[in-house]
Amino acid sequence: MNKDTTLLSTTLSIRISTDGFCFCTYDSQRPESVRYNYYECDSSLTLALNFDEAWKGSGLAGMQFNAVQVIVATTEFTTVPGEYDRKEDYEQLFGSCFDIRDRRLKVLANKMSAQGMAVLFAVDEELYRRVCEIGNVSFYSTVSILLGFLARYPRSEERYMLACYHGTNSYLIAMEGERPVLMNSFGAENIDDQLFYLLSILSELGQSQETDALLLCGDRSADAVHMAVSRFVRNVERINPRELFRSNLLNKIENIPFDLQALILCE
Repeated sequence: MNKDTTLLSTTLSIRISTDGFCFCTYDSQRPESVRYNYYECDSSLTLALNFDEAWKGSGLAGMQFNAVQVIVATTEFTTVPGEYDRKEDYEQLFGSCFDIRDRRLKVLANKMSAQGMAVLFAVDEELYRRVCEIGNVSFYSTVSILLGFLARYPRSEERYMLACYHGTNSYLIAMEGERPVLMNSFGAENIDDQLFYLLSILSELGQSQETDALLLCGDRSADAVHMAVSRFVRNVERINPRELFRSNLLNKIENIPFDLQALILCE
């Protein structure tokens, strides 16, 4: 296989957050080809300037890719029923849920046809322009990736909740069959707050702590939640990406965020 063909068969996946940037290149036909790098943000620089520095240091500038996909790891998102999904309304709808004054944002959407809705989210406008210079880029929100993961790996239980943790950010999706009945996110600095919010939402939804399933995924925060919530919820499962990526070198790389792993897994 020549060099040009190899480059064009490679997918570049980027995860953007205020903490830092993840870069992962991967050829689905060659599991050994995976490469992963993480660059921590400098709080004294804008996100766009941080991206410039991270991109230069990644060694990927100037390469061509078969696809470029970007996760915007934001807790600010809202949903729109499919019948009201109109691009010209995105900014107004998003602005009715979040204060976007004095913020230069590009409002984006992921159309979730299986769920009959669209997920609206936003990214810094200047950062959006910088990333789009790489090529034809597809943008996704973390919660959209999690919905896609649940669609790809359906559960036998009729009612369950997925809770994903990354640092102080938590994403919750409650499902009844194939339909999400709640999608929310929040920030919490300690395990007591995370446990309180989780149990409160389970109670408000009327989910059974005896029979309904609770799925936990994410970083070490998910491990701590697992230990704490197991005292109150019987059917708790910790999703282990290493079991899903049995023959993939992602298993050998530590600390890859779950949403980035799920994006690659669901390609």
